[in-house]
Amino acid sequence: MINTRGARLRWAAALVIIAVIIVLTDRRHSPSNIEDTVATFLQVHNIPGAVLAYGAANTRPKVVAFGVSDPLKNTAMLPEQSFYLASVTKPIAATLLIEKAKKEQIDLDRPIAKLIDLPKPYDPRAALITPRHLLAHRGGFDWTISFDPIFAPERVGLDNSSSCAEVAKATWQTMPLDHDPGSKTAYSNVGFCLLSDLLAPNQPENLDNKLLENAGVNLYERAGLNWEFDGEGWTPVQNTEAEQAWISELGIAGGAVGNANSVWYFASAPKPLFKNSSPDDQSDDFYASGWHVWMEENGQHLTHWGALKGIFTTVFRFSDDETVVILFNGSPESPRNAFSALHSALLKINNLARR
Repeated sequence: MINTRGARLRWAAALVIIAVIIVLTDRRHSPSNIEDTVATFLQVHNIPGAVLAYGAANTRPKVVAFGVSDPLKNTAMLPEQSFYLASVTKPIAATLLIEKAKKEQIDLDRPIAKLIDLPKPYDPRAALITPRHLLAHRGGFDWTISFDPIFAPERVGLDNSSSCAEVAKATWQTMPLDHDPGSKTAYSNVGFCLLSDLLAPNQPENLDNKLLENAGVNLYERAGLNWEFDGEGWTPVQNTEAEQAWISELGIAGGAVGNANSVWYFASAPKPLFKNSSPDDQSDDFYASGWHVWMEENGQHLTHWGALKGIFTTVFRFSDDETVVILFNGSPESPRNAFSALHSALLKINNLARR
């Protein structure tokens, strides 16, 4: 017990000093800007390198390289480094479909079975699936209930040399849907792959040219090395010819290669105000045209991320048109949780910058 007034004052002063130290320590360790956030993320998740491109739309982005491209040789990361984009490919490919719809070359609300050559579906409900369903991940495929055939093609009678379009058609022909089309949002790689033939049926080279023209990315370039840390040292991953060919065959669902600058210019281009394709769904976030859309009081912001072994890619377009692209040459232990934390940190920085 503190019995004297002087002692109480000294104790109160000590508490104030402790509080100030805590606040200053927290400020020192909490990233205060985008570049600090990326540097901290690399340290927390033990990733050797990354390239960041960021800036407001209608400007030139600032492109910053972090860490190393090869931790064994200690080779510095370069701003122009190419990366496997994984699922960040999806919104890029979706833009090509939206452009075709604007030109009335395809109807996004017509059943996809009437637009491309597909075998008879295993599940009769599949006849109701439209391209718009697939762009919004509402086609009825749900890997959390069944499995993801893209990562287990042998379960639909194929192997790792099969393209994502081939796996999608085999899934269509051999598996039941997990939900009625349009009834539930469930992120689906194989559903997105069904859209492949709407862009370039049986013409992968043509699709590659379209991706290059639209966003400066392609399917057949080789990216820089990707890495995994086993607790003792670094090991290159996704570097064999078979692994690289498999990534390319992910096609519009995750097979593109590009650099941060090219992805930034794609993501910063004008975007429409997206609407939820399900009027009964009152969620504050949903998928549309390959993007994850997050509603805000006065607008919306867009995100997407991708992850494979040794690969982690992220893109953010905030409601003030500030666009941030970060491509990593390693992957966090829990990509979903890591993305959520990164998203929250960057959103906080963006909100503070607008005050």
